[in-house]
Amino acid sequence: MFGRAPRKSDNTKYYEILGVSKSTSQDELKKAYKKAAMKNHPDKGGDPEKFKELAQAYEVLSDPEKRELYDEYGEDALKEGMGGGGPSHSPFDIFESFFSGGAFGGGSSSRGRRQKHGEDVVHTLKVSLEDLYNGSTKKLSLSRNILVPKM
Repeated sequence: MFGRAPRKSDNTKYYEILGVSKSTSQDELKKAYKKAAMKNHPDKGGDPEKFKELAQAYEVLSDPEKRELYDEYGEDALKEGMGGGGPSHSPFDIFESFFSGGAFGGGSSSRGRRQKHGEDVVHTLKVSLEDLYNGSTKKLSLSRNILVPKM
């Protein structure tokens, strides 16, 4: 980095992990990652290490700047911090963004703001057709038990 140019590399490891070619488009890359991630997800009986490799490969190849750096100088350039590296993300964050309706590749993780939700509560409420048509307000009282962690 200090005055020396990084070595050129023909590293194709990340492409091989995802099973795509270097000329793959972003859409094809996304499809390949999603398919491989579903197959290798630890919750589905997959290998956690393979899943982490998939996430790392996708994180690099889905970012145009990191992909260009990787294509030109290989994995070593990314490890040395030439990618402008930010904090490392969990491979589960990427996978979660696919299936939680999050925008892909945009913004920061909302992990800290998310709350765990319990099961849906279903309560039958009898209303007339006239109330439905005209609109009506009904009061409903519910009680629930909440587990409080010990301090």
